[in-house]
Amino acid sequence: MPADLLPLSRRHVLRSAATAAVSAAVLGLAGAGPVHAADDAEARAEKLLNAVGGRAAWARAHNMVLDAQQHRADEAAVLRTVVAMDFKRPRFRAESTAHALQLIRVLDGDRHWQLARNGSIGALPAEQLAEERRWYAAHPMRTLHRVAMRDPALSLQLGRNGRLEVMEAGRRLAWYALDARHEPQAYGAYDDDAGTVLGPWEVERRGLRHPLWTAKPDGSLRTLTKSLDVNIDLVSAFFEPPAPLR
Repeated sequence: MPADLLPLSRRHVLRSAATAAVSAAVLGLAGAGPVHAADDAEARAEKLLNAVGGRAAWARAHNMVLDAQQHRADEAAVLRTVVAMDFKRPRFRAESTAHALQLIRVLDGDRHWQLARNGSIGALPAEQLAEERRWYAAHPMRTLHRVAMRDPALSLQLGRNGRLEVMEAGRRLAWYALDARHEPQAYGAYDDDAGTVLGPWEVERRGLRHPLWTAKPDGSLRTLTKSLDVNIDLVSAFFEPPAPLR
């Protein structure tokens, strides 16, 4: 018998049962959704780490030194840039060289200095210092180390198009878009949804893998990895400024 021809009492019972079933399903999904989403994000992170060397190798890493060739749209010269990134302490050293050009930026805890284009040596300007601190905090390789270490300050979630998002203090710290091999094909930080496009993770050192090349989607920056080192002895003198600034 069609539902609209059922007696009123039977129609009421059917509607009540259907409503109860839908409500139970919604409540069940609402309760399980965040848990399943977190599980999915954890699984995605595990696949990512396995694809680029494994959780154990990334957890053991306490620093990384990357030597890369840089092509910048706003720079006529091709730069050779060496970045030493300490994963355990807030410090890094970035040096770019070309013909008749040397640029250095150093952040070491509360201390910082730079060798500028005009040859002057001095402290980083306040605005640049703040940007350098943000860059270090969300550095994609350091973030992978923290994920591998299961840093309790971080949480994982899935974002747009299945991106793995790393959250800290209620905001997105970094994101990774994975390809069919689970390697990051792009990553970004904070609110930057364009991010950086990555080549295959073919450069390997001490079990860790790194992209062969990277590029901004608009072509403003392209890099080619020349060499990679991991867990070297980063002595304090490496971060010291030349004598006039000491």
